[in-house]
Amino acid sequence: MAETNDSHNSIIYSPVVSVLGHVDHGKTSLLDKIRKTNAASRESGGITQSIGASEIELTHEGKKRGITFIDTPGHLAFANMRAQGVNSSDIVLLIVAADDGVMPQTKESVEKILEAKTPFIVVITKIDTEGANIEKVKRQLSESGVLLEGLGGNVPFIGVSSKTGQGIEELLELILLVYDLNKPQKDAQAEFLGVIIESKLDPRRGSVATVVVKQGLLSLRDSVYIQGKEVGKVKALFNTYKKGVQKAAPGEAVEILGLTQVLPMGDLLYTKPVDTHPAAVEQQLMTAQPTSLADFFKEDKESLHVILKTETSGEIEAIKNSLPEDVTVIFEGQGEISVSDVLMALDFKAIILSFNVGIAKEAKRLAETEHVFYKTYTIIYELLDEIQDAIEAMQTEDVQEVRVIGKAEIIASFPTDEGKILGVRVTEGRLAVGDTISIVRSDEEIGSSTISQLKRGKNPVKEVGKGNECGVTIQPFIDFAIGDVVLSHK
Repeated sequence: MAETNDSHNSIIYSPVVSVLGHVDHGKTSLLDKIRKTNAASRESGGITQSIGASEIELTHEGKKRGITFIDTPGHLAFANMRAQGVNSSDIVLLIVAADDGVMPQTKESVEKILEAKTPFIVVITKIDTEGANIEKVKRQLSESGVLLEGLGGNVPFIGVSSKTGQGIEELLELILLVYDLNKPQKDAQAEFLGVIIESKLDPRRGSVATVVVKQGLLSLRDSVYIQGKEVGKVKALFNTYKKGVQKAAPGEAVEILGLTQVLPMGDLLYTKPVDTHPAAVEQQLMTAQPTSLADFFKEDKESLHVILKTETSGEIEAIKNSLPEDVTVIFEGQGEISVSDVLMALDFKAIILSFNVGIAKEAKRLAETEHVFYKTYTIIYELLDEIQDAIEAMQTEDVQEVRVIGKAEIIASFPTDEGKILGVRVTEGRLAVGDTISIVRSDEEIGSSTISQLKRGKNPVKEVGKGNECGVTIQPFIDFAIGDVVLSHK
């Protein structure tokens, strides 16, 4: 949806919004509540999820505005676009449950958002549940590098309840505010560029893809290209309400019919034969992949998480019953390795093993780009032997000498809403954000942690050298005392 801004004689296009966060923190429930709230004001009733995106309408400052939500799992929108320099989304919602707080996948999501340099809003869900602790969430986010508004940063946040609807309307207004402040460039007159967010083979309609329009217009009868190769001609376009349309403008998501193949999710779509395989991606693809599990575990690995794909369910049971106790199968299934398998391995730092099945072309390319280890087998004993080699490599890894690179004395304690901060004077070397530290009392270590933030006065700094004083925030927290010694080490 696009509206004319009369005062500026320009077009206001819909922001495209992705949702990231930890499993079970309420991403799907939030989108469902937004859709149901919006549907009440539409003659057509509910809003479909069938094309992988939803568009809603609302009145903002006296004008009708649209917001397009990507319904597919959030990481699908980030997997390939990072390498190609194009983000599918204008804004990301980082979902954190008020009762659980920051979890491992939350931290993974933060890394992806910061890497993509996409504006984002922290949405604290489940604020009406027992055990909700919003202040705890704020503190944990700060320790994870997310500085919220009012707490020394500029990342907006809002609390919502998908059950009662509390905060939903305010969230939609906040999305438009953040979008208008950032003013992303969207030009309908430019050459068409779209990002594929979903792709499938429909038994009745053939190859179908959902595309978010980044710039330009996509129209009926346009030829479409990926990496310089024609992949079909647009025979039909459907918007998020499953209504046929003649064209799609920036900020809109549409389903395309008329393709000759299933298109890789995350790839860029053009209406001219443009070569979109950048040098950075080429270099990544040329990087040697490990050929054995033992080679893979030459890197620093602490545990072995596996995604297992086989031809039959019987093969899964046979392999699982033969695996060492040190191996955890986090997902299992039949059929070839897919893009979603690679994305799951990327999120959970797992490896992918398949037996009697291969890997989809787009999944292979994504695994090589993101350096996700995968291997296919046709002999079960070869698979089991390599897993055993990997476990042995992990268990016999040489212990490296710990080298102290900084030393400080704790001279003060500063209580804050986010917890106590260490006031220290650096006596040797230096302290830096990200350092692993030990706190020592009377020559005995009382705990180890990581420096998440350093401040000189009110100013955040990355490093503090010998002879200087600073405030230190650590995660996880250790109950320190004045006079304790901080050792920073590698």
